[in-house]
Amino acid sequence: KTTLLKILAGKHMVGGKDIVRVLGRSTFHDTSLVCSGELAYLGGSWSKTVGCAGDIPLQGDFSAKDMIFGVEGVDADRRDKLIELLDIDLRWRMHKVSDGQRRRVQICMGILHPFKVLLLDEVTVDLDVVARLDLLDFFREECEQ
Repeated sequence: KTTLLKILAGKHMVGGKDIVRVLGRSTFHDTSLVCSGELAYLGGSWSKTVGCAGDIPLQGDFSAKDMIFGVEGVDADRRDKLIELLDIDLRWRMHKVSDGQRRRVQICMGILHPFKVLLLDEVTVDLDVVARLDLLDFFREECEQ
């Protein structure tokens, strides 16, 4: 499943240029799909990659606030809604938080911008039951709009 989602997201090339298409465009070759915010992939493999390189904190000791507010061109209301929805404490230090807290920040950063196509691969791993349900409700509302 993960490999298929990565292929659909353009992270792996298969076959020729027009073998895999999303929104009528080649996912691997047309990088504007991802750059424009039309297509995004959020996978389950990032929990240790934000704020840390392995167990080593990246230089600068990032806070959740620095990371979330560092994403440019974001609607402030959407950002605030996601911070509240995911119960993120903006004072969290990314090298000190639990996997579940880190996952919340990563999900928030990943969906600050709305997408036409959002491919999700085990994004609720490390989330508690309440956070998981809240996130799934958010996705349902997004799809209905």
